[in-house]
Amino acid sequence: MDATWGIEGWQPRWWRSAAEVVEFEGAWLRGLVGQAIGGAWGVWIVEEDEWFADLPVLLAFGERQIAMCVNQLDLLSVTEAAVDVASCAAWWNEWTLQWRSHAHPAMGEAVGRVVTGVGVTEYDLRLTDASSGRVSSAWVVTGLVLALGDTGLWVFNAADENGLQCGLPPEDRARRTTWLTNSPG
Repeated sequence: MDATWGIEGWQPRWWRSAAEVVEFEGAWLRGLVGQAIGGAWGVWIVEEDEWFADLPVLLAFGERQIAMCVNQLDLLSVTEAAVDVASCAAWWNEWTLQWRSHAHPAMGEAVGRVVTGVGVTEYDLRLTDASSGRVSSAWVVTGLVLALGDTGLWVFNAADENGLQCGLPPEDRARRTTWLTNSPG
């Protein structure tokens, strides 16, 4: 399978840090502020009758479409896309896949809302060396959040697949959001 996982019109660019997302995607992501989400799609596994969280989430802003996807432990792709949602996605097995509007409840909550902020989320990954007991720490990118007035849409890493949450992500010692725009609230 190629780097696009069989999805025509999607060219992922994988980033490992919030700084990379801000540097390479920040300008156009800031341009989403003030725009309403016109549609949201995810890939549906017909045989299983469920959302296929491994493939990108698509959001429409007028004529513009963006694709968000997480991969592995620390990769985020957020790019402009031109995916025909009437087409079928391909995958390595025999599943019948189709793009489905509001494939996840959080998508339905986001459609029609106006973006008021954009942020990149990270997690403080701490590993302990079993032999020495030494702890190492690194911030890894975990997702993208769109503030939507009094709520939000967060696409995050759910153990090597996309997770979706309606609302803003938690903030604590181990989690942070780098806002590309003014932070909400």
